[in-house]
Amino acid sequence: MCGVAGYVRRGPSPRSMSEVLSTVAHRGPDAEGRWTSNAGDWCVSLGHRRLSIIDLATGAQPMSDASGHLHIVYNGELYNFRELRRELEGRGFRFQTKSDTEVLLVQVGAHGMGGVACLNGMFAFAIWDSRTRRLALGRDRAGIKPLYYAPLPCGGIAFGSELTTVLAACDPQALSIEGLASYFFADYVHAPLALAAGIRKLPPGHTLVWDDGRIGAPSAYWSVPAPAAAPRRRDTDVAAELWERLGNAVERQLVADVPVGVFLSGGLDSSSVATLASRRAHTRMKAFAATFEDATFDEGAHARRVANEIGVEFVEERFREANLVDVVDAAIDQLDEPMADPSLLPTYLLSRLAARHVKVVLSGDGGDELWGGYATYRAHRYARAYGLLPRVARFDWMGRMVDALPLDDHYQSLEWKLRRFTQRWDDEPIRRHQRWMSCIDVQNLPRALPTSGGISPLTLEAKLPTTDDELARILALDFTTYMPGSVLTKVDRASMAHGLEARPPLLDNDIIKFAFSLPSTYKLRGGTTKFLFKLAARRHLPPGIADRAKKGFGIPLSRWLRGPLADRMADVVGASPAWDTGLLDRRFFVQCHAEHSQRRVDHSKPLWALYVFDRWLRRHRSSLLLGV
Repeated sequence: MCGVAGYVRRGPSPRSMSEVLSTVAHRGPDAEGRWTSNAGDWCVSLGHRRLSIIDLATGAQPMSDASGHLHIVYNGELYNFRELRRELEGRGFRFQTKSDTEVLLVQVGAHGMGGVACLNGMFAFAIWDSRTRRLALGRDRAGIKPLYYAPLPCGGIAFGSELTTVLAACDPQALSIEGLASYFFADYVHAPLALAAGIRKLPPGHTLVWDDGRIGAPSAYWSVPAPAAAPRRRDTDVAAELWERLGNAVERQLVADVPVGVFLSGGLDSSSVATLASRRAHTRMKAFAATFEDATFDEGAHARRVANEIGVEFVEERFREANLVDVVDAAIDQLDEPMADPSLLPTYLLSRLAARHVKVVLSGDGGDELWGGYATYRAHRYARAYGLLPRVARFDWMGRMVDALPLDDHYQSLEWKLRRFTQRWDDEPIRRHQRWMSCIDVQNLPRALPTSGGISPLTLEAKLPTTDDELARILALDFTTYMPGSVLTKVDRASMAHGLEARPPLLDNDIIKFAFSLPSTYKLRGGTTKFLFKLAARRHLPPGIADRAKKGFGIPLSRWLRGPLADRMADVVGASPAWDTGLLDRRFFVQCHAEHSQRRVDHSKPLWALYVFDRWLRRHRSSLLLGV
């Protein structure tokens, strides 16, 4: 796991490559490497910060192939690099190292960018070909690893692992109104947008080629397929196949030349990964858990029970509310781009704990999006039934009942869910799903960002598979938008802030392919979410663990914004540099703040998004053109 940076440009760079790499030093604390060359009137510079995981002796980057024509910087891990290497050696290719980096380089050299589809792993890479004078970028299909790029005025290109990295290689950039609309609607900036107008994210499952002053359009090498017909087999047989595939995926991701641990919350996903890893690892593993005094989001007892059952060493750190509040600004400051999921805070603390013991952890990320774990998926069925009720029942009886409910500050309380459901149920399924999860609803977005005009949040235009299976489309939506934009971004930034590599076996290519080949009846059946996954795991996990209600890594944000964070929030609303941009309407947020403080409406999501954006803007204003 590493940080990458580079550019192809005419003329001098505004900052040296060492300065640019300093923005991702936390991602690669073990070593720094640079490679520079001239190609006609183009200057090519590749930079790399290394977190040493595989081939500690000879895996340094930037790396060149045996011919000296191809040069790579790469962030990630390939789990099938040994198989690919054997295949390439059978065709006569020879290798100088034992690293997966060289395998990726030779694979692309042998097959072109078409060879990227064969890669099983998490990755973001850049390859310079000195013969063709082309720069090729690529990103893994799930979007586990980030990659930003920007066209330069000279016709060149800059790229990097984080937005801050590309900003350091460019002249100051204006804020993107489309990126802001995406952020304040969805809590994150959806690819290909970035919060800086001149910078883009390479979407998951895409490659891109720069060729002598021209940046081609991102090209998809993979997209979510439509589900196939249900297998003509017993459910128990399909579940057994899933468990076997999961075991193989975990075993592939245990490969490392350093110790590997596991995140363990005591839920279905992390408990399954920990159980399979403990059985396939060659040494006793350590499982890491952040536990909390607040029982509303503590899962320590369940995690401890699983650890004792499977025989791993349980390492926990117990936190009080004060610990979380104290780390708020430190965690936000690790974000190269705003992302307003408050579960960043406990994830940051958990990563800090694990990094004291290991360099690599396995996580349970991806299970909800692939196997249907969120309660929102059930809510779509309730919406269809709700729409059959007489209008008087929906608007008079139910509306009055929900309006009469007192505000509940607990994380995603029943009161909060009922308000969201009744206010946003009447829409087509894809829009309804995103509005239920949104920060600022689409109807209020023009009030918060008046200059956005008729801009529609990009997530509402997501490309989804053509199928009559409504839930399959919603799962594909979350897999391609919310998961890479929020879930995986949160884990990447929180773990890499501490020089820790987090690997998600549930997002192995084989598991992704298997999950999307199945119709949604294997994900949601009756009222049971993750039907097939739970069926597969029940006989392997301690009793009750597979069927535990999903808890999530939530925090009592609504209460915090009226309590320990109240003064900070008031300062932001009163004097944020966000108001100087001319893009946000302060009156909207002042009203939100007043209504929230008076416990009239729960506006914690838009207020928290503003808090995170304000903190980011203050840190990066020198790289931005404000007042546009």
